[in-house]
Amino acid sequence: MNKKIIEKEILSKVIKKRKEESNKTNYGRILLICGSQSFGGAAIMASKAVVYSGAGLVTLASDIINRAPFLSSVSEAMFLDYTRTDKLINSIAKSDVILIGSGLEDSDFSFSLLKLVFQNAKTNQLLVLDGTALSMIGKRNLNIPKKPTIIMTPHQGEWQRVSGLSISEQVPVENYKKMVDLNIDFLVLKSSATEIYALQNPREYKELNIGGPFQAIGGMGDTLAGLIAGFLGQFKNDQISVIQAATYLHSYIARNLSQKQYVTLPTRISEQIPTEMKKIIQTSKY
Repeated sequence: MNKKIIEKEILSKVIKKRKEESNKTNYGRILLICGSQSFGGAAIMASKAVVYSGAGLVTLASDIINRAPFLSSVSEAMFLDYTRTDKLINSIAKSDVILIGSGLEDSDFSFSLLKLVFQNAKTNQLLVLDGTALSMIGKRNLNIPKKPTIIMTPHQGEWQRVSGLSISEQVPVENYKKMVDLNIDFLVLKSSATEIYALQNPREYKELNIGGPFQAIGGMGDTLAGLIAGFLGQFKNDQISVIQAATYLHSYIARNLSQKQYVTLPTRISEQIPTEMKKIIQTSKY
């Protein structure tokens, strides 16, 4: 497979000025099924990235213990107790994009949530699989459905559990073969040089070369998954370009912040998203 580097121009290709006559329903309905009693922060960070990217209607389904800290941190979003199965199924049906896995515990209950999503997701929806959702797919041999468009965001260890490929075996041709076998439409394989694959393009993959050790901190992947979900919900370009733009912007902001900060906190990346998006549309040639 041929490798191409993702360039900054992808941002102006994807991020567009909003139409004057529009409202929140024009910018995506995003459902996050994330977090648990132990990992509520992951749900908050993922949700914050979705909201700050500009998504129109955002709902977090999580453990009820996370309700108060979540709503005090991300007041623009809505909250749903994910033990209320009837309401969760209704929310799944109404969503354009569903993100599941960030901060879930590896438990029978979490597995039941994942199966519920797989059973109820529809062809016209986008499903982002992150974190514990990936581990459960690998450990419990759960088949990925063909109905929704699947975007998977593993780091190399998670990809090993899902695909069976050791890290040394995770070369582009083998990664693509596993995408075909597993019904994955898009793969964002996170590492020091993140690779992005599209099922419809067997000859080429994209690489991100602007990341760095300043991103090696908890919550970075949760924030990226949220940013990808938020972009997919509101931008109607080809989906691979949208995924590339979200991934590039995530590391671009982190790199800029690292000029004055030893590490770049995921929450600080999210807070900077609207400012950087505004700069893009002000200088865009498209």
